[in-house]
Amino acid sequence: MAKEDIVLGSGKLWYAATGTANPDETTVAYGAAWGGSWASLGDVLTPMVLSYTDTRKAIKTQQSLGVIKEYRTDVAITLKTTLAELTGANLALVLNGTNTATSAGASQKAFSAVTVGSDVVVDTKKFGFETLRVDSTGASQPVRFFFHVGSIGPDGDMAFDKENETGVPVVITVYEDTTQSAGAEFMAVDIVTAAATA
Repeated sequence: MAKEDIVLGSGKLWYAATGTANPDETTVAYGAAWGGSWASLGDVLTPMVLSYTDTRKAIKTQQSLGVIKEYRTDVAITLKTTLAELTGANLALVLNGTNTATSAGASQKAFSAVTVGSDVVVDTKKFGFETLRVDSTGASQPVRFFFHVGSIGPDGDMAFDKENETGVPVVITVYEDTTQSAGAEFMAVDIVTAAATA
């Protein structure tokens, strides 16, 4: 076992328009901004929990006592966490609303106006998160998960409490992206194990 393969660290959550290119594994360092149209959802209060489950149909014949083959009939992938930052952009994204930001000016306070209505269409985005892997030289390298298409929504109550932070609990539901090649429709993972050689 290589101790470098033991990963410990918080995750950072990002989103972009579907079809956005992944950050380059070589030129975009761990902890750096992903660039392009990728936007950070800020700090989180709870661990990011990735759930991947599949449903399988077991095949048995009249001549067999046990399962002789299985087919996957359903895949469900979700990512859950609690956002620490209550911003207009975050709230509008999670509640499928719109955010209009007004800058400060003469006799005008800066503010975000978030509106949420009865739109039945759920917005989709590309999502990704990054965590830390320390390589054999002690250098920080990224482990990045990418979800080609998904939606984000609320995942529980927001508590406004004098003794605790107000978090925004969210769940990201991952969709199958039929534009991807066979075998790559749900997600991709980049595990950087060493720096580039000189």
